[in-house]
Amino acid sequence: VRRRQTEGGYVKLYETTFIMDPQLMDDGWEKAVARYSEIITRNGQIRRTERWGLRRMAYLIKKRAQGYYVHLVHESAPSVPRDLERQFLLDESCLRYLTVVANNPLYLEEMDRRRTAREEAEATAAESVAAVATPPVIAAPAVEPPGTPASDGAAS
Repeated sequence: VRRRQTEGGYVKLYETTFIMDPQLMDDGWEKAVARYSEIITRNGQIRRTERWGLRRMAYLIKKRAQGYYVHLVHESAPSVPRDLERQFLLDESCLRYLTVVANNPLYLEEMDRRRTAREEAEATAAESVAAVATPPVIAAPAVEPPGTPASDGAAS
């Protein structure tokens, strides 16, 4: 486990994922993310915030089949996971949470590479779908309305 010395003590790289009640909607989710982010920034810094959004869960948790997923990668003091856990336990809208120490020092760079590759693949797939979905434009032959001099001459 890599840890870094700062003026406030040692910090480690952590990953925290939590699932919020889907009935909160956008305002509630944003307030919860802000509240937990504030706990982290008191004794550390957030390296990445990913809102995975509303997802179906494999099984019911507190009678909910869906949850709003948030993933935070942060460098913080060892006391921060305990503070987060205390807040998660007190918050009834938090369905589940998990904080782990990120052991790989190149973790963030690898995640960036994977995300870039995935986005490029999705963009390429979207372009190929757009190319297949758009039919080629074929110019129709010009048809002159009846009664024009060109159409009268051709009929005689």
